[in-house]
Amino acid sequence: MAVFNGQRGWQVGTLAPAFVLALFVFFLGSAWYQLSLEGKQALNFDFKVFWSAGRLAYLGEPLAAFDVERLIDVHQAYKEGEWGPWLYPPAFLLAMQPLGALTFSQAWAVFSAISILALVLAVRPFSGGILPVWFAFALPPALLPSLYLGQTAALWTAGLLAALAALRDHRYVLAGIFIGLLTLKPQLGLLIPVALIACGAWRTIASAVITTIAISVFATLVFGAEYWLELREMMSVHADKIRDGIGSNPYMVSPYSLLASLGFGELFALILQWLITALAAIAVFLAWRSIKVGFDLRVAVLILGILLSTPYLWHYEAALLAMAALFLLRAGVLTQRPWGILLAAAMWIGVTPAFLFDAFRDSTVFSLRLLFFPILILACLVCLRALISELRRPSELSAHDEVFP
Repeated sequence: MAVFNGQRGWQVGTLAPAFVLALFVFFLGSAWYQLSLEGKQALNFDFKVFWSAGRLAYLGEPLAAFDVERLIDVHQAYKEGEWGPWLYPPAFLLAMQPLGALTFSQAWAVFSAISILALVLAVRPFSGGILPVWFAFALPPALLPSLYLGQTAALWTAGLLAALAALRDHRYVLAGIFIGLLTLKPQLGLLIPVALIACGAWRTIASAVITTIAISVFATLVFGAEYWLELREMMSVHADKIRDGIGSNPYMVSPYSLLASLGFGELFALILQWLITALAAIAVFLAWRSIKVGFDLRVAVLILGILLSTPYLWHYEAALLAMAALFLLRAGVLTQRPWGILLAAAMWIGVTPAFLFDAFRDSTVFSLRLLFFPILILACLVCLRALISELRRPSELSAHDEVFP
């Protein structure tokens, strides 16, 4: 992390986050002005679905969130042929319900402020007491697509980092609580149980299971058991739509989507995706099982494994690359050598340049996969090399063993 101690490190660690925050405030202000000027209910980006679902729940119609036409009636921001369903568990709808009492702009501002604050607090334990590191990774450029769209990537990342910080500090029950809250997006958490089982964190597993059940039961009591039937049906419809257009969707960045876009049959691409998921799970298990692998490298393997493991990965979730870069830097894998700094910078920036280019043009010029996958593959190769090196190291040479009872 010494690269951030110099003048250039301070410049990067302060100016870049300030730019990210200023650009987002500009987005927010522009939205507020446009809505007041044109008299619209909402703008046409992802947060409209969250706000509309929350508003329907606030008005006492939570199950109407699964009616796409009702959502459109609420947000009134729609393009021909667009598909914007509600696909989240009841606990998240319960969390969005209070925002339904606000206007779209107010709700977006509150949601974004909570997301940013959560990530700022979650990154701090891993900043090593270096302010530029804290600032740079609390608001990395890779986060801008999620902030711009009003998506959940910042919140989910904050929850993951909070769980990891608690696990590192041997606060196993608290770590499980945070992991239980990550069921907000269960498709991103496929490899978390693998890591916990590998290191024997049984109290964390029990706490995560209890938390998941508790919040699900409570939300079900509020909205009714029928919620799960509606969710299942909507997810089935959504899965069919995604599979039909997986190769041509420029914003989907999973290996599954890449393989389909390269001409592989959809079913064969999905089979290959699950093979990649299995290989990622093996790497995570080996990293978290061995006492020879340090905590930071374990986390980097887990985060990169998360990005490889799910067939349902959107471009705004590429923000996780920035966190993988943080832990590869902490582990000494990406050192002050030029190639390491360049790769860390690419992971820290993510797909944001291409995303902003498309956003300001209001069109899609090229698939974001073309930018995301070269960075991801290079990061995985570097991480895998470091993992193999650690696993081959004699036990007595391990300088920072981590053992989880």
